[in-house]
Amino acid sequence: MATRLLSALVGVLADRFRTPADSAMRSPHLDRIPGWSAPLGHTPVISQRFAAAPDQVRPARVFVAELLGEDHPLRDDAVLLTSELATNAVEHSNGPLDARPLDTGSVDPPREFVVTVAFLPHGVLITVQDPGASEIPCTRKPGPEATGGRGLLLVNDLATRWGFHRDPTGTVIWFELGLAG
Repeated sequence: MATRLLSALVGVLADRFRTPADSAMRSPHLDRIPGWSAPLGHTPVISQRFAAAPDQVRPARVFVAELLGEDHPLRDDAVLLTSELATNAVEHSNGPLDARPLDTGSVDPPREFVVTVAFLPHGVLITVQDPGASEIPCTRKPGPEATGGRGLLLVNDLATRWGFHRDPTGTVIWFELGLAG
């Protein structure tokens, strides 16, 4: 696993490698997570943007799965919860993370979400940032026949801790998975 992580960090994802000590490139939303601290500034943090489209949920899962590697003990839970939060970002966000001018001079609001993985000594912290929605993220109690509405219930049940915060760029939902012992 260490070899795979090292390869990912110096390979294709090298341009996305960040450490909290590097303030010009760090993910500012991590500082808003209660209890977040980067041990000695050596916590690898890797992010990737995805279009807010249903066909991008799978690439978000693959991104997390490949970073963690097949042997990581938290891989399956991390991939499942990332999938749930990416689906929420696609279905519930209502604006752009980034606005780009069109040829006509107007602004096209691309809908995107960003998945960030922070490797911790005792586990992993994953965030999904989207442009936000009018409703506050909360767990639901779907009926037995409902086909959706269980994403945050899964996060609540499987994560060591989780939460969200909002800022002018949107909503960040985060979860931490920890290793026992």
